[in-house]
Amino acid sequence: MTASQALSILTEIKTATFRHAAPLPSRESTHSEWQGIGYQVGGVRLVSRMGEIDEILNLPKLAPLPVVKSWVLGVTNVRGRLMPVIDLHDYLGMTKTLPKSLWRVLVVSDDDLVAGLLVEQSLGIQHFLEDSFEETTAEGIERLKPYVRGAFRHGGRLFYETNLKSILRDEKFFNVADQSN
Repeated sequence: MTASQALSILTEIKTATFRHAAPLPSRESTHSEWQGIGYQVGGVRLVSRMGEIDEILNLPKLAPLPVVKSWVLGVTNVRGRLMPVIDLHDYLGMTKTLPKSLWRVLVVSDDDLVAGLLVEQSLGIQHFLEDSFEETTAEGIERLKPYVRGAFRHGGRLFYETNLKSILRDEKFFNVADQSN
């Protein structure tokens, strides 16, 4: 095959490709998209706005703290910074449904506050059409309600949009001393 024959074949392929290609959507028909980090707590799918979670870690080695509530698992050192790790299931009164090997710690900071929140599983970056958002509360999950703004529906599944920084600001979050002893 000569160079001119090869060039002719490539030109035919290019022409056929453009002839059969689907047109690009017009700007008017595109939909706004919302992105967040998905995770699971007690079998419930949650999602938080991009930028609200600083980092996702495997469960680190923890130093236990004496006379604290059961939801305070301990403290860990992340790059020279001490950080409490909170069991979000216990804090919210929910039961873990997945094995420990899937558990992750979401690092959340708000000004000078930082904490690691233990969840069952990280579901990675989630994309939703903004018009799939529903203003709803977390039915049946009473202790989650103050932190939920609504939910996104995607593929028949509901992802509750959760504000994790509001947990760090909650008065209950600072009441860690176990008074029962």
